[in-house]
Amino acid sequence: MNPSAIPETLVDLLSRALAPALRLLSKSSLPRLDGSVELPGPNGTVEILRDRFGVPQIFASDEHDLFFAQGYVHAQDRFFQMELQRRAGHGRLAELLGAEALPFDRLSRTVGFAGIARSVERPSGALAVIEAYSAGINACLEAGPLPPELALLRHRPEPWTPLDTAAWSLVMAWSLSSSWESKLLTGEEPEDLLPQTDPGAGSNAWAVAPWRSATGSALLAGDPHLSLGIPCLWYELGLYGGPYRVVGASLPGTPGVVIGHNEEIAWSVTAALTDVQDLYAEHFSEDGRLYEHRGEWREAGSREETIRVRGRREPFVQTVRTTLHGPVVTDAVATDGKGEDPGDLALRWAVPDPTVLVESGLAVNRARDKDEFLAALQGWTTPNQNFVYADRAGNVGWALAGLVPVRRGFRGDRVLPGPPGEHEWDGFLPSSELPGLFDPEDGQIASANEPPPGAGLIPGYYLPPYRKDRISALLAATEKHSPESFWEIQGDLYCEPAHALATRLARLAPRGEEKVLLRELLTWDGHLTADSRPGAIARVALEHLIRRAAGDVNPSGYPVPNGIATYVGDLVPELVEGLDELPEGMLAGALEDAVSTLRETLGEDPGGWSWGALHAAELRHPLGAVRALRGLLNRGPFPIGGDANTVRHAAFGGGKSDEHGHPRFGPVARGPNYRFVVDTGDWDEAVSVVAPGQSGHPASPYYDDEIDLWLGVRYRPMVFGRKTAELAARHRLVLEPAKEG
Repeated sequence: MNPSAIPETLVDLLSRALAPALRLLSKSSLPRLDGSVELPGPNGTVEILRDRFGVPQIFASDEHDLFFAQGYVHAQDRFFQMELQRRAGHGRLAELLGAEALPFDRLSRTVGFAGIARSVERPSGALAVIEAYSAGINACLEAGPLPPELALLRHRPEPWTPLDTAAWSLVMAWSLSSSWESKLLTGEEPEDLLPQTDPGAGSNAWAVAPWRSATGSALLAGDPHLSLGIPCLWYELGLYGGPYRVVGASLPGTPGVVIGHNEEIAWSVTAALTDVQDLYAEHFSEDGRLYEHRGEWREAGSREETIRVRGRREPFVQTVRTTLHGPVVTDAVATDGKGEDPGDLALRWAVPDPTVLVESGLAVNRARDKDEFLAALQGWTTPNQNFVYADRAGNVGWALAGLVPVRRGFRGDRVLPGPPGEHEWDGFLPSSELPGLFDPEDGQIASANEPPPGAGLIPGYYLPPYRKDRISALLAATEKHSPESFWEIQGDLYCEPAHALATRLARLAPRGEEKVLLRELLTWDGHLTADSRPGAIARVALEHLIRRAAGDVNPSGYPVPNGIATYVGDLVPELVEGLDELPEGMLAGALEDAVSTLRETLGEDPGGWSWGALHAAELRHPLGAVRALRGLLNRGPFPIGGDANTVRHAAFGGGKSDEHGHPRFGPVARGPNYRFVVDTGDWDEAVSVVAPGQSGHPASPYYDDEIDLWLGVRYRPMVFGRKTAELAARHRLVLEPAKEG
């Protein structure tokens, strides 16, 4: 039957039935957190202790059992998330979720994440770890029960394999290094280009040396800014076994800890945003079988990808063409954001090696000092990252890690002509030549996706300087920092662009009721708090100025995160620097447009205007789009301060409009979904928070129990070590090897 032929009342009744069904499934599928379980796979006994926030500390006798147990707890709490993630890597989301996921599947198949992932199958130490991790996931799936979402979708998952871990790691690498879309929006000549930034991406990390610390030991803070949702991308846990004694944020689907600390060192990361992708305009023959390169015709690669789509009888067939530069991505995403056909564009990417990424990450987990830490980074590939470091010996520093293409005679910051062959890469910069800084004279390190020293040699799509400058200023303003002062920095809401515009608008000649608003703008301190009215006026006015500068770029043309937000967001620094030169009429028009937007969006009474009334965070579950499930699965909306330019990051999709043509300032799409602060002299003083909680199970008490902490920029203890884990334990699960026979 055609779904459109079903009466709306029946659809509504069926939809309403989903919520109670999911509630029942959720309660019956909660993972076992206490007692003893016999499983095939572990060599010996493994203990898993969880604190009152559901954070597991895993104690194993060897490395194999440690990562087996990590796979087990990841699957217990987050397997539906992991199922979607591996399907994204294999281009199989539409098979489970239907046609809305098809655009991403087309891109995934075209780039070829699954094919690249096969490199993980070569023998290596990392493969042994990933195999143990995969075995733990499968042991959990076999023991059951399945996540409630999969039961609701009537889906029985396939066994997890190392290919799944590798494919998902490639999606993460892509999302943190994708710059090709921005190049579709640039001018023809390099001098016409604006510096590119993605206002939705980024992270913060900083550290101070012992002599800048009130505790007498090095301090470090980190808060990565990835997509906000439920469950969180991050999952905190502690790993103790073999050479590992480490705690921090992991990514379900991959083994090890991404950011955190061990007994001797602490580290966090920010996306380096190095330009590791180039687009080439290819010239194909009329039949599409050949393409031109250096005066010769070469045969193009071609394959067909069959994508099954839930709810459709016939699969979608994606033809993938490849040249020596890479896949023709415009076959899957055929728009440049301005409604024009960009032609046949092939993508070259500094493709990461998933095995090497795992090996390097695990080496960081084991590192005992600065030298071992830097040695571990030698093998890091894409995504390029800024690693911020502190240790018990008192060293603090920063290092860029990753692949930096060598482009001789060109920058790659626009679409390149493919046929001449004059814009080819000449390998990568040696890791020894990548910039870094340790033990600076002022005793402080900060990273917020800024250009590295010598950025002329390392082109990238770096973010505006506002967060980095603000962090550096706040660090410099206090002679000796404490963990508490680091907490305050993580919650800072000062917005330099909006404050600069407010100051400029306050000098306009007042007209009627604008007098009160202009006085408020004049006295506003620039902190973009949720309850601020002048903050709302200034930020909305800024958005209107950005739109005028951006022209007719349409962000809705892409089905995946793209460079259009980059293009729009990067106009901010240029506008701020030129405020004094803008015509009075343009500024007055922006103020008038802001007032009009606030009136029509929030009501005629200015007493009800605030930034948080426009700008809210909603933590959405992948199935929360179903009307009947929203209340059960989603959390929010929560009025929230900040924007992409505040230390407390809260980025929304710039350039989007509501049904009346007014700018939309929500939902907040990205922000610090994990925060942590550590004192290297006393690991027991470390604190962290995961938004909204550890578990992906809607019926779990750990599904949303950290939301209030996250919203208030408050923290919970970051448990580390056996003694502290025993004191904090609320649950104890023992994994035993299954008895033979």
